[in-house]
Amino acid sequence: MVTKQSDFRSGRKARRSLNGRILRNTTLNILILVAVCCAIMVLSMQSLTNSILLDSLQPMARQSAKTVEANIHMLADRMMMIAGDSRMSIVEIGDGVADHTSDGETAEDNWTVVLTEADEIYEFHTIALYDLNGKLVQGIDDPPESLEDAFLKLLQETDNLTTYTSTIFQDKLGITMGAPVKENGETAYYVVGVYKYDVLNDVLSSINLGKNGMAYMVNREGIVTGHPEQAIVTAKSTLLELSGGNEDAIKSVTTGETGSTEFVIEGQQMLVAFSPIRGTQWALVIQVPKSDYNNLINRAMMVAGICTLVVLVISILVILRMASSISKPVKNVTNRMVSLSDGDLHTEVKSIRSGDELEIMTRTLADTVESVNRYISDIRQVLSGVADGNLQIEPQVEYKGDFTLIRNSLGTILQSMNQTITGFRAAANRLADMAEELSGQSGQLHQASLEQNQATEALVDEVAHVKNQLIGVTKSSDQTHTMTNEITRKVEEANSQMEDLSNAMNDISANAREITSIAKAIDDIAFQTSILALNASVEAAHAGSAGKGFAVVAEEVKELANKSAQAAQSAVEIVTNTRSVIQTGVELNASTAESLRSIYGVSTEISEISDQLVAAVQGQEEALSSMEERIATISAIADRNLQNAGGTSHSSGLLAKEAEELQAQIKKFAVKEGYHK
Repeated sequence: MVTKQSDFRSGRKARRSLNGRILRNTTLNILILVAVCCAIMVLSMQSLTNSILLDSLQPMARQSAKTVEANIHMLADRMMMIAGDSRMSIVEIGDGVADHTSDGETAEDNWTVVLTEADEIYEFHTIALYDLNGKLVQGIDDPPESLEDAFLKLLQETDNLTTYTSTIFQDKLGITMGAPVKENGETAYYVVGVYKYDVLNDVLSSINLGKNGMAYMVNREGIVTGHPEQAIVTAKSTLLELSGGNEDAIKSVTTGETGSTEFVIEGQQMLVAFSPIRGTQWALVIQVPKSDYNNLINRAMMVAGICTLVVLVISILVILRMASSISKPVKNVTNRMVSLSDGDLHTEVKSIRSGDELEIMTRTLADTVESVNRYISDIRQVLSGVADGNLQIEPQVEYKGDFTLIRNSLGTILQSMNQTITGFRAAANRLADMAEELSGQSGQLHQASLEQNQATEALVDEVAHVKNQLIGVTKSSDQTHTMTNEITRKVEEANSQMEDLSNAMNDISANAREITSIAKAIDDIAFQTSILALNASVEAAHAGSAGKGFAVVAEEVKELANKSAQAAQSAVEIVTNTRSVIQTGVELNASTAESLRSIYGVSTEISEISDQLVAAVQGQEEALSSMEERIATISAIADRNLQNAGGTSHSSGLLAKEAEELQAQIKKFAVKEGYHK
């Protein structure tokens, strides 16, 4: 930032003078204006020259075409004279022998005389007479045996004097013309002559335009038929080649139009005018290089350049004088503005009495410096009050124009700071209340977590106690199962003895003690089973809903134990009364056997119930093991909650301290209630 400031200050020193800048800019503007004017003048002169040349070339081409046309007509008149010579009148020839005229001469002799005279008088390559089918009848200087089909077709169509489009005859240049020989108003023969090219070449060479201008002829097919350079004609060059491929020019020339255009040939701009030659299928083309007329434009540009330089020198002198009168006061104002940018608000501005914008500028600068001093002083006072914490201060100076935005901005800043500090104060109060509330909630959370942890430990102890009781139940169930098996075995033995009772009635007395002992054992077993069933009911009650099935089993076991006790009591009574009722033993034998069978059935049911009780107890043990694992997980979570509750309580205390410090800082500001800009 310091580097940028220093670069800015160094850049304020004028690297170039205002005089030089005015001179350079004005000179540059004049040069640009002169260049543009010269370019416009050149383009205008070129355009005007083109228009004048094209406009003048067009009638020249038309006039030159008429000149060529006149020469062609002269040649045509000669052909018409030859065709209309009285000696060319036809005398019928029969059987290959010509009839004789009144002078004794044949028609062939007359034809030969006429053709020979024409050949001697006029410049012909050859002249001949052809029949209506184009076959040679009579000729001079080796004429062709037959006419070309295209030329014969033209003769037949026009039935009048016809000029052939091509100017090449037997590898030589010439103008081929033909005329019908009439007999009684009907065409009998065609007289065809080939004029030497020198007649046409003299006309084309006489058309001189500029240093390098030329005139040439082309036919409707665009083939050159006449040119100062005869090699171009013999090579059958086309207008497309001569015009540099300008198809529009070819189309205009070959359609028989009269006009003018320009095109580029081998990089050289050409002005071209063309006009048809009447009575032929040719068109005359006049071609003039544009560079032949550029000398006039160049001389005009040279004169314009010299005048421009003279005017430029005079303008520079005037500009230097005017720039000097402007740059001096501007320099003074610039130096004062540089000092102003450096923070100098006390140096006076030198006034200028020029009566123009410079005087207004210096006075305006002085007023600006004074206004800026006043505004900066007021802004410094406001900012100092804000720095001291006084937000009730207001701007005291009246701001004008766009400077009112500064006053509005100061008011907006003060209002925003008042609102912000007021908001901070309210937020700090709310934060303190929230910190206090959070501290109370953290204490409650810590107490609840502690109680939860204690309850979890008590639950773990209770589950361990229930598990130990289930282990005891399991052992009792095993004993019950063993005793039930013993009862079953003894009942089986009793049944075996009852089978032998009918054969050993005499031994009943001896076996009474054993029966009494067995009955007592049954009574003891029933008593123990009843106690076991009672314990099972108590454990089932402790197990809650999971022990309902186990309680039902215990009730059934208790009922079976009661039945076993009753049966054993009955057996004791029977044994006691055996001696008195030995006589009725036979009758009671059947009843005793039936009772033993009932006891066997009851013992079997007790054995099944014992098995179910063992399975239920094992299921309860598994459920308690799973419950013990989950309770351990809950205990771990409770420990973490307890730790987190302690951390939250500590953080809430720190938050309360921070809220108090924030309130202390905000109280330093004097806030204006209901502040408005």
